[in-house]
Amino acid sequence: MKTLLKTLYDALGKTLCHALGILAVTGLLASCASQNGQSTTQIASNLINRQNVVITTPPTTTTTEKNPQTVAIYGKEQSPHAAYKVIGVATVSKYNLLGTKRPDDTVQGMMKGLAASIGGDGLIDVSNNADSIQGQVIQFQKIMI
Repeated sequence: MKTLLKTLYDALGKTLCHALGILAVTGLLASCASQNGQSTTQIASNLINRQNVVITTPPTTTTTEKNPQTVAIYGKEQSPHAAYKVIGVATVSKYNLLGTKRPDDTVQGMMKGLAASIGGDGLIDVSNNADSIQGQVIQFQKIMI
């Protein structure tokens, strides 16, 4: 059995074995209950895409997933001009599953997609490091007068 596994490992290569390992972990995740309301399909997709979103505060309104194109990314010099509430934290790896660097616009698009998936309207306090980008997901608040 060891020789067969070694032969398979040598033949398929390290990258494919990592991908198979991730698929195995994904299968295990499918049997677990989700803690933040995401489907097992979304959890698996986030794992494969090396991205994550954590809901820190439930959205104030019952919202469905929003359009990622409407999500704004606010830089250090900018701030939202409306009342908002932080509802989560989004993180995206700058490298795909195979270790290839993603273009910056792809990473930003993925960040917007994660924010939109939990009902976010924007991203603030976005920080970059060598491997990933992380930001707080905000949702605009309706103020009744």
